[in-house]
Amino acid sequence: MQTNAYSMGRTEWIMLLSLSLLWGFSFINIKNSLTEIPPFSLVFIRLWIAFSALYLWCIISKKSLKLSFKEHFLLAIGGLIGCAIPFCLYTWGQQYVATSIGAIFNATVPFFTALLAHVFIGGRETMTTRKAIGLSIGMLGMIFVMGIDQLSTFNPGNLGQLAIICACLFYSCSGIYYQKFIPGKIDKSVATAYTLFWAAIAMSIVSVSIDGWPSFDYSANVWLSVSILGLFSTALAYIILFRLLQRAGPSNTSLNTFLIPVVGIVVGVVLLDETLDSTDLIGVAFIFIGVAIIQNFGKLIARLFRKKTNKLS
Repeated sequence: MQTNAYSMGRTEWIMLLSLSLLWGFSFINIKNSLTEIPPFSLVFIRLWIAFSALYLWCIISKKSLKLSFKEHFLLAIGGLIGCAIPFCLYTWGQQYVATSIGAIFNATVPFFTALLAHVFIGGRETMTTRKAIGLSIGMLGMIFVMGIDQLSTFNPGNLGQLAIICACLFYSCSGIYYQKFIPGKIDKSVATAYTLFWAAIAMSIVSVSIDGWPSFDYSANVWLSVSILGLFSTALAYIILFRLLQRAGPSNTSLNTFLIPVVGIVVGVVLLDETLDSTDLIGVAFIFIGVAIIQNFGKLIARLFRKKTNKLS
């Protein structure tokens, strides 16, 4: 799809900022929920809340919910790759990693996507010199954030960071998987609702096996965080994402790659009194530069600015 086939007006910018806020604030809600809920139980509850809300949305929107066995099978695999596994890795990792650091690593998804797209899609997604340079700079940034002197150790903090990075790898895999295997005729909301359903089924087995059956005897504050995670940061976020992709296109939507980490960092620093040392800041700069090069954000911003100027004239 070509970027210039889409537009970024006031509505699209509001949707983009809303999506970034919903996902950016998810990190602090995960952190707060983990004070009382084990990680796998948290994912279990989050997925069922999100599925219920999105399924209800599909019913209200009068979408066709009938799918074939093959389509359900493909979405079940997608649920494991895109939701159950990365949600578990991210949530488990955030037990040992600061909110702001977790948000920073979220920006690494384009690095893995560039590699996987080159291997499994090819064509227009083949690795180019520009992408290779961006990937190298971004990977260097990841090393700075993890801590160069900590690479040889395996303390809980490092394992938490590795878990979150692996989660980003699975997010990238899910994007490639959906592009190659999920039929385009399936409504995106319906596809996501069933993806969440099968992910929730899988997590029901995993959560009960590892953490036992959830007690559900949590404080109001924790229930608020879990509800926000399921209803807003998952169900509502996906609805906005679908609309934004349709109205603004994938290239413009990819601007949230920058915005989500920024929101997460601000939330961590302002609300949780977290700090980033000079090495972290250098790493953040390298990651952002790498993402900008891979996504060719300079060209995208130039197009947006040119469209804005043309409208004003």
